[in-house]
Amino acid sequence: MADLLREKIIEAIRAGDENIFEMFFKLEYNKVVFFVNQFLKDYSLSKDVAQESFISLWNSRETLNPDLNVRSYLFIIARNKSLNLLRNKLYAVSDPQEKRLINLHIATLQSDYIESRIDSLELEKLIERTYALLPEKIRKTFIMSRKEGLSYEEIAQKTGITVKSVEYQISVALKVFRRKLKGYLSIF
Repeated sequence: MADLLREKIIEAIRAGDENIFEMFFKLEYNKVVFFVNQFLKDYSLSKDVAQESFISLWNSRETLNPDLNVRSYLFIIARNKSLNLLRNKLYAVSDPQEKRLINLHIATLQSDYIESRIDSLELEKLIERTYALLPEKIRKTFIMSRKEGLSYEEIAQKTGITVKSVEYQISVALKVFRRKLKGYLSIF
């Protein structure tokens, strides 16, 4: 489902569908601004970079790969634009402390960590959507187990069900997660 939706968004943007692009813009704009502002430390400039990133995406829409994760690609554009701004700023400042800070931001943006975080954006979204697919009782049980770290016995006591029921609900949740995340699990 997530792959199908991503493909439809890419197809629509490639075809020049302004409505879909506007929807995508509204969904992602603030996230891009937040991401960029962590490094530029200038909210107004960060908004400009986010807008320029969307413009670049729109201008290159006809050449987009249909298999592309458009959200990750947008963040890569924003990262590269931020890097260019920081490099230009580096040559314009003379304060050694400010230069060190800019170099730190440049190094962080170029790091493997940032790249892996950009790649994980889609995975995080998919995980949250998968949680939402679970029936409420199973979701609560799974959250108690995985996010809260409770044992099966503790969950059984809290919910008033048997340990066997907890085991069953966890196994159902795991099957759903394996099915929804199989593309990502093969990477590991």
